[in-house]
Amino acid sequence: MSLTDRKNFAGPFWVLALLIAGAATLRLAQDFFLPLVLAGLLSFLLSPLVRRLERWRFGRVGAVLATTALAFVLIGGLTYLVTSQFLDLAGSLPKYRSNLIARVSTLKTQENNPLRRAVQTISEVTAALNKPEEPASTSALVDKARPVRVEVVGTADSSMQMLLGVLWPIVGPLANSFVVIVIVIFMLTAGEDLRDRLIHLVGRGRLRLTTQALDEAGQRISRYLRAQLFVNASFGLAIGIGLFFIGIPNAVFWGLLGMVLRFLPYIGPWIAAAFPIALSLAVFESWTQPLLTVGLFIVCELISNNVVEPWLYGASTEISPLAVIVSALFWTWLWGGVGLVLATPLTVCLAVAGKYLPDLAFLDLLMGDKPSIAPGDRLYQRLLALNEEEASDIIERHVREQGALAAFDEAVLPALRNVEADFRAGVLSEVARADACHILRQIIADLAEPRAESDAAAPQILCIPASHEGDELAALLLAQVLAQSGVAATVLSSKLLAGEALEQAVALAPSIVCISSVPPVSTIAARALCKRLRVQLPSARILVGLWQPEGAEFTARRERLGKAGADETYPDLRRAAAGIAEFAACTLPPGSDPPAPPPREPTP
Repeated sequence: MSLTDRKNFAGPFWVLALLIAGAATLRLAQDFFLPLVLAGLLSFLLSPLVRRLERWRFGRVGAVLATTALAFVLIGGLTYLVTSQFLDLAGSLPKYRSNLIARVSTLKTQENNPLRRAVQTISEVTAALNKPEEPASTSALVDKARPVRVEVVGTADSSMQMLLGVLWPIVGPLANSFVVIVIVIFMLTAGEDLRDRLIHLVGRGRLRLTTQALDEAGQRISRYLRAQLFVNASFGLAIGIGLFFIGIPNAVFWGLLGMVLRFLPYIGPWIAAAFPIALSLAVFESWTQPLLTVGLFIVCELISNNVVEPWLYGASTEISPLAVIVSALFWTWLWGGVGLVLATPLTVCLAVAGKYLPDLAFLDLLMGDKPSIAPGDRLYQRLLALNEEEASDIIERHVREQGALAAFDEAVLPALRNVEADFRAGVLSEVARADACHILRQIIADLAEPRAESDAAAPQILCIPASHEGDELAALLLAQVLAQSGVAATVLSSKLLAGEALEQAVALAPSIVCISSVPPVSTIAARALCKRLRVQLPSARILVGLWQPEGAEFTARRERLGKAGADETYPDLRRAAAGIAEFAACTLPPGSDPPAPPPREPTP
């Protein structure tokens, strides 16, 4: 293995080792990290209100104290309301005992009831496991019957352990809550100083990238948390109002419980639904109220998932749905129920780190919601596989979602460039190149709309392929875009020799000539053709479609084409169509209607 190969292998290996070590550290030291993470997320949620109060001249410390006091008073009020509702529910449960016994008795009276058979089977298995073993002999019976002296000795240590065991379930969460409050106040007070220290620590030599990463992570997490809080609050409000009208006792409690449990992705709403559904079975004798309760939760969840969340969340997280599911499983395994709540914000942080740190770029690829492969590359793969149906589906889907112009610029032209680049590099054979162009020609022909009768007074536009079939296909795309704006264009065949194409151009005497060239194969031919056209058609507008991304290479080629006689050079179909429409409007006779501008694509 060469030194370069070892370096290429060692980089991902060390990154993977660090990720595993980090996961192990988070698992073992969760008591230390959980308060920090919770405090960080709360500070992200509260920081916009702090900035708003600070603009109202509260001062930094006053804004922080007012915000934290408001937040924790609100949390305390909700906790008190939930507790009082729960105690009221616990006190009223004995009233529904008779109805619940009657429902269970109804199930038990049915001989072939599956629930009854399941309960009976479980009871028999439990009884068999708890049955004492038969004594082996009489002596064993005597030994078992012999009394044994037992003495209980109490110690101070055991008493203290018992006291801690009783109090810790109450004192522990209160202590953690107090620690979180203190850390939140500190983070909000010293937020800018902490950010500057982190940028100075991590961003040495990469100050701009580190600043952008922190700002983007903060904005995305803040938007997500605010949107989630609004969605869950609206869900709980709808559940509470619906259960009140159905007649479920303590509807306020179930609405608050639904709001809180919905912070648990996927399972929270259905855990919240289980309790009022069970209570409706105990309270009401008919099946109407339980069915209405089930329907209420289903309708509210469907509306939240398919209407409210897409409208509010939008691109707030910018992570894929699969990444959300996998991260939920990972963080639940790591930190339990709290990890499930924190899964999405923590995954956002990892995705942002992968976006700005080259060593962690695979995280952005795995977790981001952007396509893992560009439309042009995906189309090129389908062309290489000679899969005409999937290639056509890619283009047609792009046309439906983004419009024809965007589909041609973002999918078809990049695929043509890949074909020509691989052919020039010797990776693609002549036969494979011809097959790919043949499939694209059929797809382009299927997308073409019927052309109306052209106006005789309209300026004639001639598109000439510079060299090969790919140039001709790009010219056909340009002709389709121009036809949508009412500009008729004639495309010559790429099978014509350069002299034959020049003769036809001179015979047609067009007002505008557009040379189509897909780099890198045909750029020299395009420059030679441009020189000859300038000599033969001195009064014509000569435009060049040099279908490649803008950059230093495009600029150098445009300068050379300009010296060869080109009036303008365009990198994509959008600008080429706009430029041709502008030139066509300038060459119209007086009184003629100018051509419409090329269609604007819908904003995604």
